[in-house]
Amino acid sequence: MNSKVYNIIREIGERVSDDIIKGYSFDWDDNILFMPTLIKLDKKVDGRWETIKVSTEEFSSIRNNPNYKIRPDSYDDFRNHEGFLKDTIQAISQQKFGPSFNKLKESLVSASPFSIITARGNSPSTLRQGVKIVIDMALSDDEKNKMVDNIKLKYPSQEDLTDTEIIDFYLKENNYMPVSSEEFLSKYPGIASAESPEIGKKIALNDYVKRVVEGAKKITNNEYGRLTIGFSDDDKKNIEAVIDYIKEELNIRYPEVEFIIYDTSDKGINRIVVEKS
Repeated sequence: MNSKVYNIIREIGERVSDDIIKGYSFDWDDNILFMPTLIKLDKKVDGRWETIKVSTEEFSSIRNNPNYKIRPDSYDDFRNHEGFLKDTIQAISQQKFGPSFNKLKESLVSASPFSIITARGNSPSTLRQGVKIVIDMALSDDEKNKMVDNIKLKYPSQEDLTDTEIIDFYLKENNYMPVSSEEFLSKYPGIASAESPEIGKKIALNDYVKRVVEGAKKITNNEYGRLTIGFSDDDKKNIEAVIDYIKEELNIRYPEVEFIIYDTSDKGINRIVVEKS
């Protein structure tokens, strides 16, 4: 196979190793890691607005409460590059692992196509560096070796790279979608907004599913077996919005795909298979 063909089918790899193609989509905060980053809000106290800071976990339960309101600088700490990397290191060091942390590790070790779909405003490259920190800090040497072997299996054109180079290559092939980032908002002006992350997450999921499905068709000449896409999030509102979106649109657009939701709002994993109509 020549390099031109490799470049065409790099959406999910250059070849498949079994009959099941699995794609994963992960929210970051309170799903992969319990990050120490705080959101700044105004809270009504005795008829007056006072500025407070809350965790992402607390925010998910109060964001529709009229006694709290977003400030122009509410998410400043969620756009800071160095802050995100520092908070990621801190969360892993303190073993503040979210419900989907092991599922992320599983997807990395198997070199599966994955996406990070988060309400954060960090740049996509910052999120990619965060995943690299997870690999460096949380994967054992054996897991890293298996990961490298699986990347080489799925991307044979890259097998001569060093281990570090091939991991970097694999990470660049995946999707990082911070739906409050300047990059994402400018791509979908008038549709996505930082105030309604569930809308951005639906858009991001559609983009990711399209990439995986098109890649699967190219890589197997339309003869792939089972294809599953998992979506995990800790926010009930996001989960409900995405389930409705899958039922009303994605199941119709991609009838061959099995969509699985991992609801981690209760700090566990509630696995939901979204049935076809």
